[in-house]
Amino acid sequence: MARRLDWPALVERAQGSFPGRCVGSFIWLRGLDRSMVIASQAFTALIPLLMVVSAFFPRGSDTAVSDAVIRRFGLTGDAAAAVTEVFAHSGSSSVGIASMLLLLFSGVSLTRRMQKMYLSAWQVPPRRGVRGSLNAVMGLLALLLEFMVLYLFLTVIRNLPFDRALQLPLSWAASLVLWTTIPWLLLDRQVGWRRLAVGGALTATCATLYGVATTIYMPPLMESYSARYGLFGVTIALVGWLLCIAVLVVASTVVAAELDRAPERWAQRFRGLVGIVEREPAPSRREERLSDVVDV
Repeated sequence: MARRLDWPALVERAQGSFPGRCVGSFIWLRGLDRSMVIASQAFTALIPLLMVVSAFFPRGSDTAVSDAVIRRFGLTGDAAAAVTEVFAHSGSSSVGIASMLLLLFSGVSLTRRMQKMYLSAWQVPPRRGVRGSLNAVMGLLALLLEFMVLYLFLTVIRNLPFDRALQLPLSWAASLVLWTTIPWLLLDRQVGWRRLAVGGALTATCATLYGVATTIYMPPLMESYSARYGLFGVTIALVGWLLCIAVLVVASTVVAAELDRAPERWAQRFRGLVGIVEREPAPSRREERLSDVVDV
């Protein structure tokens, strides 16, 4: 007689495994909800801020954002024209003080959302008072600076031989720096660089592979959406792209944080290989963290 499977035991074993803990942490963190919020705020706050900053580039490069999107996805024709129209603006003079303050407030709100995500995933207590808010502002400035520096580098290497071969490793290296620096600032500098670099490398790798994939499927998607819905279709495609990026960032953060505290022998060997000093296992604070993450 065939032996019946003990499904409850199998489910419990799966939940206790490393992949199961990663999935459980992503669900507990409300990863999809957080990704949607981050993506929407990036579109409404971060991209307009990049447009404003680009207006101060040499020779009035006020189309830097649209040019970067067009080159990133290899767009031509109507899709490229639609992207240019979506990001068209008349320059920095059209942005008043009130509008600029609103954009900055929205940008800091974005980094505060990311800060909550990082603090919860890494189980780090938040810093109360001005310091936490100051690090959120520094995180926003780091985002803007590193995006613009990457744009300038990619603009420079366009005139070099084998520029396409250089773009991939340069983009990966920039992503590694970005997704190591941002968590370090938003975690209030309570987690060491070496530990965060693992998550940065994972996020950079996922983002780079996804970037390669977008060069294949995004051009026809943008063409189709712009033909069907006009400028609104371009907006839908860009928000969907940002949502995928946000999901990758949140999921990579969850995996890196779980790897940092995983008790398995292979995880301990990996941490020793990359030079992460083992620390005493902290007691579970999931119940305590629940009070820290009230909303997304």
